[in-house]
Amino acid sequence: MIKKFIALLIFAGCLVNVVSCSPYVTWKEEVMLNDGHVIVVEQKRRMEGQIGREAWLTMSLPEISPQPIIWHENLAPLILNIDEGRLFVVANAPTGLEQRKYGTPTPAYYGFEWKNGVFVRIPFKEISKNIYTTNLLLGGSPKKGESFIDIRTKNNYRYESPPYTSDLLKLDPNLGCLSLFPCNAF
Repeated sequence: MIKKFIALLIFAGCLVNVVSCSPYVTWKEEVMLNDGHVIVVEQKRRMEGQIGREAWLTMSLPEISPQPIIWHENLAPLILNIDEGRLFVVANAPTGLEQRKYGTPTPAYYGFEWKNGVFVRIPFKEISKNIYTTNLLLGGSPKKGESFIDIRTKNNYRYESPPYTSDLLKLDPNLGCLSLFPCNAF
């Protein structure tokens, strides 16, 4: 009986260790859209250390799709917004690994638009200027233990030490490709 109890404790300890060391971080956050509406978006990241290597955004927007909409890429999302009925996601590459995979556009942002039920990559010039201000949680993942981020908390994060650079707070159309690799236009 004692051996079974000890084996159960060891198994439970190993299970807790595996779960707590998961490379995935998930949270929900409020996102303010251009028109002032606030939606809740679920973010999921596959982390390698402090770097998000893969990201998912899941949202419910009945005016655009009757099913939940999912964006999934190996990029760091900065913006999720709607302008004139068009849904956009704008992201950047966290490291050179992602730049090699996606190319090095100038400026250094990757745009996606929801078209016919899927996200399609678009050139920067097709991203509406009305949505240049970032509205997603920046910096990889929330603070440990946070599972819901409201707009006020997210805005406070933007000015904590170290503060985010201006190119992360608002898209800069003059920003170079931020790369050691040759830049190319998409």
